[in-house]
Amino acid sequence: MTPVPVIPDGFVPQLIAVDVDDTLVPHLGNVSERVVRSIERVREAGIAVAIATGRTPSTTIPVARAAGIDDLVVCSNGALLVSVETERTVESVTFDPRPVLEELREHLPNAVYAVEDVNGMFHTNRLFPAGPLGLSIREVPFEHLLTDPIVRVVVRSEEHAEEGFGPIVEKLGYQSVIYGIAHVAWMDIGPKGVNKATMLARLCERRGYDPARTITIGDSWNDTAMLAWAGLGVAMDTAPDPVKAFADTVTSGVPGEGVADVLDALVL
Repeated sequence: MTPVPVIPDGFVPQLIAVDVDDTLVPHLGNVSERVVRSIERVREAGIAVAIATGRTPSTTIPVARAAGIDDLVVCSNGALLVSVETERTVESVTFDPRPVLEELREHLPNAVYAVEDVNGMFHTNRLFPAGPLGLSIREVPFEHLLTDPIVRVVVRSEEHAEEGFGPIVEKLGYQSVIYGIAHVAWMDIGPKGVNKATMLARLCERRGYDPARTITIGDSWNDTAMLAWAGLGVAMDTAPDPVKAFADTVTSGVPGEGVADVLDALVL
């Protein structure tokens, strides 16, 4: 049975923030016509709609425009706040990559390393297919990755496709998003204490929104903070049960359809 999202009586949000992959759109898919219509209706009702994603600006902005979202969006798991209209970073949270990269390289000498700058550009010591992560990537010597403040470190290793990075991360004490893609283990490290919720809070400050009058919709581990933070957190039905535990209600697991179900429950 398809779950029906439960909206509390009288709850009128000022902001709805939506994850992209497997929430707003299928993985590497397009925005559906139904979602575009639903976003248009809630915006006409005076409710702002934003994106909150792990993607970089280069792959977030086209999706936002296709969905009819034209204001501020949260990228890079909360490290960047970006204007869709100007394609420029409005706010960023950075850290020094040198200590992290030098320590990681001692344990993972053969891994591929990349850093993301405040403009969403990736610099890497060896080119790799970035997929939805970003369209802008440049190969540089490893030493060049250490010099400037950045918003994210990405590590890839074919050697760890089976065991993953869990033991290494636990040993080093990093807080990060860890997952496997095909035959490659992938580690994503951002600024400590930064997540989608922290930048959504900054967006609310900028626009004068009450965080208690927000809705967030997501499906994965990097969505848990914003699901718990929002006035109403909505998990996709395809989300792991521990992720759903952070949400207040559940919607359809079909990308796009689940989002539209929430939006339509507000304005239809």
